[in-house]
Amino acid sequence: MDNNKDKFKITELFMAQADINRRFFGTIKRGCDADGTPVVRGRIEVQDCFVLAQAGCQDDLGTRLDELVKLVLDMGLHSDVGATQIILGTACFLN
Repeated sequence: MDNNKDKFKITELFMAQADINRRFFGTIKRGCDADGTPVVRGRIEVQDCFVLAQAGCQDDLGTRLDELVKLVLDMGLHSDVGATQIILGTACFLN
């Protein structure tokens, strides 16, 4: 019997909210930085782009993602061509 079939991966979902009618779901991952300090990383897709944030706790991460979603939707954060860098085959907007 193949033991890999018995394994499963748990994904933690997270929501960012620009306002009551604009909510976006993504995933979060928990880990540690280079110093061993616990961190939480979030990734949410908004209008064909991803917003990424990192914080020391889930509450701070939520605040950061909420603000980033507002910047993308209301302030056109990703509408400026700006500078990009290819990271792991994906063009990442540097802001």
